[in-house]
Amino acid sequence: MKKAIQNIVFSGVNITLLAVIPGLLKAPLANAQSTQSAVVIDPPSNVRVKPNGGIICAIRSQASIAVSDYRNGWYKTDACGRSGFIHQSQIRLQSDGEDVEASCSVTGIQTGQLALRLSPNGKSKAGLNNGNTVLPIKTQDNWYYVRVISGPNNRVNGLEGWVNSNYIACP
Repeated sequence: MKKAIQNIVFSGVNITLLAVIPGLLKAPLANAQSTQSAVVIDPPSNVRVKPNGGIICAIRSQASIAVSDYRNGWYKTDACGRSGFIHQSQIRLQSDGEDVEASCSVTGIQTGQLALRLSPNGKSKAGLNNGNTVLPIKTQDNWYYVRVISGPNNRVNGLEGWVNSNYIACP
């Protein structure tokens, strides 16, 4: 993960600021009303009447769509020609054509799998392989809380949990 460190002096106290890649840890704003661009990253992706409701249509290829009004993991979209909802795990937000959220890859596993854990150093709930793509959501010490986007073992796509950051490579 790329970081920038800056030292400043405030009232005689030396403070070190750590700045993480913009957007890497950016969580969607609850009840955000502005329209944003997003790319469907895990087709086929269902657009639903309401969160977890009936399916309006399925987006069958990676496509750019407009989203707005984030609530509890769901974005409002009109990608099907009428208002519906798409889950956050199916899209990647964009800003001026650039990804807002930076995805990373699982790498460096020599044997076995990288544990996707319930908590840092906690019980494992799934295993990730080299090549799985993850979206870091937050960090704690040398742990990343991630959402699995894609990879060789697609049964874990969409799952979230903690992984050791030593096995995650971010651009």
